[in-house]
Amino acid sequence: MAAALGKPFMPWQAYVADVALEVDDDGRFAYKSVEITVPRQSGKTTLDGSAMAHRSLVIPAGRVWFTMQSGKDAVDWLLNEFWPLLTPMGPEVALRRMAGSEHIKWRRSGGLIRPFPPNKEGLHSKTSDLVVVDECWKFDLAQGTAIDQGIIPTQATRPNAQVWKVSTAGDAASTWWLGTVERGRAAVTSGRTSGIAYFEWSCPDELDPTDAVSWPVYHPAYGRTIGPEAMQAALDELGPDGFARAYGNRWVSTIERIIPVAAWRAAGEDPVELPAPGGLALGFDVAVDRSDAAIVAAWRDGAGVAHLEVVDHRPGTGWLVERLSTVVDRWRPLRTSYDEAGPALDVADAARRAELELEGLKAREYAAACAALLEAFTTDPPTVRYRQHPALDAAAANAGRRALGDAWAWGRRQSAGSIAALTAATVALWAYDHAPALGPFRIW
Repeated sequence: MAAALGKPFMPWQAYVADVALEVDDDGRFAYKSVEITVPRQSGKTTLDGSAMAHRSLVIPAGRVWFTMQSGKDAVDWLLNEFWPLLTPMGPEVALRRMAGSEHIKWRRSGGLIRPFPPNKEGLHSKTSDLVVVDECWKFDLAQGTAIDQGIIPTQATRPNAQVWKVSTAGDAASTWWLGTVERGRAAVTSGRTSGIAYFEWSCPDELDPTDAVSWPVYHPAYGRTIGPEAMQAALDELGPDGFARAYGNRWVSTIERIIPVAAWRAAGEDPVELPAPGGLALGFDVAVDRSDAAIVAAWRDGAGVAHLEVVDHRPGTGWLVERLSTVVDRWRPLRTSYDEAGPALDVADAARRAELELEGLKAREYAAACAALLEAFTTDPPTVRYRQHPALDAAAANAGRRALGDAWAWGRRQSAGSIAALTAATVALWAYDHAPALGPFRIW
């Protein structure tokens, strides 16, 4: 199949196919689960795609499903990455683009290849002969477990079905994939030859993944589909840690930064004068483990540039309501806001009982606020500035994100530490930008 598509296998791909598709004396696959971890740009699309195309072609009315970090990404991959790969098949295959029912169909076998959203309900009431989960490092334990629970029932009546999981190494938030990798390594160590087939290509501990001398040693596609120029460009773009994870396929103990270091540093500023009382908004948040909490002020200057400043940050949460009351009395904010679905609900309740007026951001608003703040930091030049503060710097370095449907938000549980200061800044700026104006100008 790979050769027919004009993409003959490289040695590593051929090895995976030879082992993963072994059959027993009854002609059934020896391995129910196939787990593959390789560096980026190794050619996993060709391997996955060939397996999916073959399975859906040779099984009458075969059902093959594919997912990755979001349903939207899976659809995009099917339409823009996989479908072009099938060009040599010509009229043998057909593509359906209708939103919600996108699929590729083999005309002769009736086999279908379809994307699905990565959740427990994504395959509800479906059957599957092959399920491929890509970019597994993007899922935490709860998300990955939900995917597994969704897949298992679909193969109950398909005794020769398989699940393929493919990804690079992950970071501190990739708890599900880490467990999968550890299970796979244990299967190899024990000499297991059924059930689980595990494959890993990664930079050995004794080599420096950023050293060009090591690239042909550990990258299975080096010298074939990727060369030194592309590797160096990736190293320059990602930096040593990001490159080690993505191209060295090494696990990192911290999450991959969402706000790039250069962008974050470019937005830092020396202390500036705060606006007069009534000219700013406040946001507050609590760490998911309640280890700390933060209050942040946000406003915009005459040029429309946003400014963020940590008003207070302390361990624990017992201090927050009293301090918030004091700050509100002093600065008379346009709005005081928090994430309505976050861990500060009890604080918000106590603050309201203390007669403070609060505005809680709903999930859609919070997702929009997160996306807007990231955009402001990554615009060149940035359209947001912040007064440097240890808690804010740490939160920017620690921050991970979680999916909210097809959108995303800062993920407290996906982060490598507290991000209370960053989430407080996010809701504060949203509060300022959405505060009602009184007449043509704000009055205070």
